[in-house]
Amino acid sequence: MKTFTTILLLSIAASTVAHGQRTDIPDNAQKVIPQRSRVAVRVLDKYTLRPVEATIMVVGQRPEDLVIPLYEDGAYQFKMSARDIGVISIHANGYETHSEVLAARTLRPTKIYYLTPVKNADSVQAMAAQVSELDLKEEVETVLLFTQSEPDLLPESNQELEILADYLVRNPAPRIELFGHTDDVGDPRKNLLLSFDRVDEVKRYLVSRRIELGRIRGKAFGGELPVAPNDCEANRRLNRRVEIRIVP
Repeated sequence: MKTFTTILLLSIAASTVAHGQRTDIPDNAQKVIPQRSRVAVRVLDKYTLRPVEATIMVVGQRPEDLVIPLYEDGAYQFKMSARDIGVISIHANGYETHSEVLAARTLRPTKIYYLTPVKNADSVQAMAAQVSELDLKEEVETVLLFTQSEPDLLPESNQELEILADYLVRNPAPRIELFGHTDDVGDPRKNLLLSFDRVDEVKRYLVSRRIELGRIRGKAFGGELPVAPNDCEANRRLNRRVEIRIVP
């Protein structure tokens, strides 16, 4: 009986702790709310790079944590805390539905999703006509991320670069501007050289796809222009980047 009573008391204590009801913790320590940062999502046609009107849902770790991003300033925007993990689903008429897991700590400030048109005879013919007469009306900007201390792209950025190269092969008019960056770890002079190497890596790939070198301009800035504070690995990861601007 004594053993049973001891177990019962321990269970009650554990339950109390789990529900944040311990009496030895000050009230203000129980009300810490994780800081939530704004995430912006852009949705583009994979072949034309034109914006796509979409319905987006983000479901958190609990089913009731459903977020419908709001469209403003050219992007769908919502908030996630650094520890959040969820699933984003993107639906648009005439396009394949896209779903994937989101981990807030790996998200860049603006995330671009490229939707693939639904394939049927009519849509393929219409798409071909549209692409052949494409006139890009505004700049398209995206960011490619790199491994630490290396000019090697992260896998997620390889796919994005392929999509952009496919577009540039089909459309010979737009020019391409590349801007290389690093985090602030290490010698600033070496970081500047590394940012040049990252620009050259992207340039070499584009040229290998028979995109004329005269269409491509590149600059390197080392760690001078971070997009996030270099105070943790998740933020430094965002600073190891090449920004691509496709200019009409």
